Amino acid sequence: MKRRRRRLAWIAIAAVVAGILPPLLTLAVTYRQAVREAEQRLASYASLIERRSDEIFGNAESTLQDLATHLDRNCTQASFETLRKAVYNSLYFREAGLIYDGSVQCTSVRVLERPVTITNPDHQVWPQDGIHIAAPDLTLEQEVSIIVFHGVSGGVAVNLLLNPRQLLEPIRDAIGENNLALRIERKDGAVLARAGSAAVVDDGDSLNVSRVSQRYGFRAVVTGPRGAMLHRWWENATLFVALGLAMSLPLFLVLSHLDRRERSMDAQLRDALDNGELRVHYQPIHAAGSLRVVGAEALLRWQHPMRGMILPSVFVPMAEETGFIIPMTHWLMQRVRSDLHDVMKENPDFYIALNLSPKHFTDATLPSLIEDIFAEPFSSGRLVFKVTERELLAASNKTVHEVIRALRRSGARIALDDFGTGYSSLRYLAQFKFDLLKVDKAFIDSIGTESITAGLVNDMLAMARRLQLQVVAEGVETIEQLEYLANLGIDYVQGWYFAPAMSVDALRVYLHKHRVR
Repeated sequence: MKRRRRRLAWIAIAAVVAGILPPLLTLAVTYRQAVREAEQRLASYASLIERRSDEIFGNAESTLQDLATHLDRNCTQASFETLRKAVYNSLYFREAGLIYDGSVQCTSVRVLERPVTITNPDHQVWPQDGIHIAAPDLTLEQEVSIIVFHGVSGGVAVNLLLNPRQLLEPIRDAIGENNLALRIERKDGAVLARAGSAAVVDDGDSLNVSRVSQRYGFRAVVTGPRGAMLHRWWENATLFVALGLAMSLPLFLVLSHLDRRERSMDAQLRDALDNGELRVHYQPIHAAGSLRVVGAEALLRWQHPMRGMILPSVFVPMAEETGFIIPMTHWLMQRVRSDLHDVMKENPDFYIALNLSPKHFTDATLPSLIEDIFAEPFSSGRLVFKVTERELLAASNKTVHEVIRALRRSGARIALDDFGTGYSSLRYLAQFKFDLLKVDKAFIDSIGTESITAGLVNDMLAMARRLQLQVVAEGVETIEQLEYLANLGIDYVQGWYFAPAMSVDALRVYLHKHRVR
């Protein structure tokens, strides 16, 4: 009996350990993972601020060195103009000044009637090799500014004033959203800039990360409350326990932020493709009558590591100008094929729409490239390539005809986008063979208003019917617009009334809720 009780006791202990240990291990591992992820998020913010500050102070150093070379060493009209031009040509500085005889003699704002004697010891450091960054102080214009000094020679110096908020601009939104506190300080502890919640302090109950500038020696410190930074872990604690009981330990992959120095935007755009910063979003297209999902428009987005989400209206013209639009569109097509292969297979009447630019009409390899990328289940009219009147104007008629014919032979359909916004849309309808018309949002917005263009949608639809073209209305945002268009018998609609552009995962969820078939 005793041996049996002892055996049962060991079995009970083993059962308790088996029941408690895996959840505890799972909680410990996931908690540590959550802390590491939060610290990496903070580190990414600190890194952004470090690079932003290095850029601004580097710009200040080069500007001050240029002033030291070309500026007269007294307050002449030429000196005033040089100071003013240095500030005018900069994105960061609000004022520049000339110092001699121990006083500020003139600035880019005005020539001082009375020189202002410099009494602050922090403002009397004027290195001729490099710069001195003084702590923020109230300036002559009654504004708190960081002052950067550079010595010339013989007791002459130049300075630049900048708003401390400039240093924090890249993560200003993140500071409020995550209840963060941020400060930038010199080696001696003098604070150059700070922002965020005053309640968040650098103590044992907070997470904090710092980055030190190798170039200028300042330190960027980002602090976040531990509870707020780890709220996701706490919300999912029950799930972690269940996974632990099932002997399944979830592994979370932490996204690493790509550190890139500031370069020209076109170079950054080329790097964006290699660095995975480009995103493809999809906006669903509905049949106007049944409201079933019949397709989606593929839209490029650029998730810039410092500037956030950049819309195509900003970077696409730049890509067209540099010719980068060709490899970028190649990547877009491959991503669309990868994203939507299963979607197209599961939904036989689902189509995808993509934009073409003027450069594509000079690329003789485009049709064959499309055939190589897109095969089943993308063939048989399930690809729609959109062109605007701008594309048709930018290319010769012969080239356009050849490309459009080749695309149609491959099974693709061609849509004239933003119909009605150009000068010669009717001429192009007669000259080129299109399958669809896209009515511009400006005309949809006029529905139900007193605008002179309110009735043009009716005329456009009647004309499309005579030309045997299907019509897509973009920018539908209200139920009144949808009902009006449906009563007219329009074919397809898209817009924020149904859904914004979304990730491919969100699109799959959306399709599940609004089954195509």
